[in-house]
Amino acid sequence: MIYRISSVLMLVLLSGCVLTENTRGKGFNLPALELQGGSSNSIVVGVLDERSYVVSGEKPAKYIGQFELSMGGPYDAFTNSKRPMANEFTDKLPRLLGHKFPQVKTVHLEIGLSKQEAVDKLLESGASKVVLITLKEWKSHTAIDTSLWFDAQLESFNTDKQLLAYKRTQGHDTFGGAAIAGPITNAKRTLPHAFRQKMQALFSDPLVMVSLTSEKALPIAKRALDDTTVPDVDSFEPQACTVELILYWKNAGMPDQEILTKCNGVKQP
Repeated sequence: MIYRISSVLMLVLLSGCVLTENTRGKGFNLPALELQGGSSNSIVVGVLDERSYVVSGEKPAKYIGQFELSMGGPYDAFTNSKRPMANEFTDKLPRLLGHKFPQVKTVHLEIGLSKQEAVDKLLESGASKVVLITLKEWKSHTAIDTSLWFDAQLESFNTDKQLLAYKRTQGHDTFGGAAIAGPITNAKRTLPHAFRQKMQALFSDPLVMVSLTSEKALPIAKRALDDTTVPDVDSFEPQACTVELILYWKNAGMPDQEILTKCNGVKQP
């Protein structure tokens, strides 16, 4: 009887080791995104970290969230490499996009850049299309389960800095724990795939793909980088706006009253 119990305990221990080793080797081995279409033209992608607690300096750029042990905590969690989280995410994009966009390039964006500065830096590469991914929130919490709070927005621009498309995904996901491997090991295994899932949601949007694959993609607004500024009411004439443009301004945080000053109606597709 003692022998049988010892054998079971040893099996559980070995299973935990195997899961941990597999996690170390394959946790970030993410498959390419499943996208309809693609392009051989060069595109440049960058990730801008706009998390308020990182921009303010309250948390470092390597901060990814918190974890709690059975005794003590919570403790801050950081990237394994101790590099900025946005840079790690940026470096994963060629693998995710390379199958459909073989000439994808990446640029690391510094904390504190404005949107215009970030787009300018992406355009320095000389590419005809650039993609800016802005992380307004990205924070995990690992205890018994792992939770992820996320708010990410994708915007694509042409060389004239005109906004071609945008897509935003935000919410709160909870991933179950792992009884054998342990919650921290489970977090290391699931969070990279959660990142892939959110990138899938952003890039698979039909309008985003059209903006990156079509040579004749039309901008959704004449002014792409300064949409949240207060218009000059003396020289600005309200006009009919597309639903997409109104939603873009809404997601960007523009007050309803300001949107009304820009739009005197909704343009039918």
